[in-house]
Amino acid sequence: MHAATIDSLYREHHQQLMRFLKRQLPCHEQAADLCHEVYLRLIRSDDIPALDNPRAYLFRIARNLLTDHHRRQANHLIAIDTLTPVLVCPRACPEARLCEQQQCVHRLGEALSTLPDHLRQALIWHRMEGLTQREIGERLGVSERMAGRYIARAVTTCQAELETMNLPNEPSRPSQGLPDAPRRQVT
Repeated sequence: MHAATIDSLYREHHQQLMRFLKRQLPCHEQAADLCHEVYLRLIRSDDIPALDNPRAYLFRIARNLLTDHHRRQANHLIAIDTLTPVLVCPRACPEARLCEQQQCVHRLGEALSTLPDHLRQALIWHRMEGLTQREIGERLGVSERMAGRYIARAVTTCQAELETMNLPNEPSRPSQGLPDAPRRQVT
């Protein structure tokens, strides 16, 4: 087919063809790719008869390309479903783990913010600064035993909040509870 003829076909029918393909495909870029493929097929073909209805011929090529596209998509999905058991890693990908950890930190922060001040402070001193129950009791003006109760109530509340998250347990991962407190050496 002569280049001038293809150029005139492109100018005359490109917008209609694009609208048709956009309605058939979820993505504008896919529609544009298939539209260009229609004209590439015209350019590559050597023996195109004299066309009585060039628009119908272009749309026939587009429908055939859509059919091929949908078949490839279906085959691709079947191939992915077949390979999924092989491809799935037993451990979460780093991005999923990071997202999960960020969600855990956020929920833990929410749980801490709901605690009364004395419980929150006792837990922070114990877990973050490594203070003993005696030292916490002295700072709060309560007995060592009461400081232990404050810490236990705070930990129980925070663990209950984390358990509502329904995070998957992995065998290679420690329990979902709060991290252990840093150990201070007594001198």
